[in-house]
Amino acid sequence: MKKIVPDPPRLKLIISPHFSVHSHMIPPDSLALASEFLNGVIETLEAHCCQDADEPDPNALASAAHVIKMARTLIEHALSRL
Repeated sequence: MKKIVPDPPRLKLIISPHFSVHSHMIPPDSLALASEFLNGVIETLEAHCCQDADEPDPNALASAAHVIKMARTLIEHALSRL
C-alpha cells in the first residue's frame, strides 16, 4: 500500500553538551531568550554576593555557570544565522 502523505521534515537540532537549540529559531528569539537567561544569572549572583556572602552556595554558582553556557549557545546560534 502506498503512503498518500509524506512524512513531515525533521527538525535539525543544534546540540552542545549543555543545551539544544532548534535550527529554525530566529536570531531575535535566540537573543531574547539569552537575555532572559543572563538576567536570571545576574539576580542569582547578586543574591549570592549580597545575602549569602558568609556561606557560599556551590549549587547556585554551578547553576549560574550552566545558564551562562546555555545563553552562549543561543548567542552563537543567533550569530550564525545573521
